[in-house]
Amino acid sequence: MSAELKDFRGKITALTWCYVEADHRAGEGDHSEIVRKVMHEWALRKHRAAIESQRLLTAEGIVGNDGELQR
Repeated sequence: MSAELKDFRGKITALTWCYVEADHRAGEGDHSEIVRKVMHEWALRKHRAAIESQRLLTAEGIVGNDGELQR
C-alpha cells in the first residue's frame, strides 16, 4: 500500500517551472510526480535535521519550549 497523497495546488516561480518542465521533457515523469519527489526529498531532509537537532539540544542540556538551559 502506498502512502496517502494530499492535494496541494500552488504557484511556483518561472525559474522553478523551467527546471520542472526540463525534467519532464527529459522523461523524468509528469510535473506532479517531479514536484512530489522533490518535496518528499526536502521533507525527509527536514525530518532528519529535526531529529538530529533534538539529539544535540538534549546533549547540551537545552530542554523546554523556550530553549533556555535547564540544569
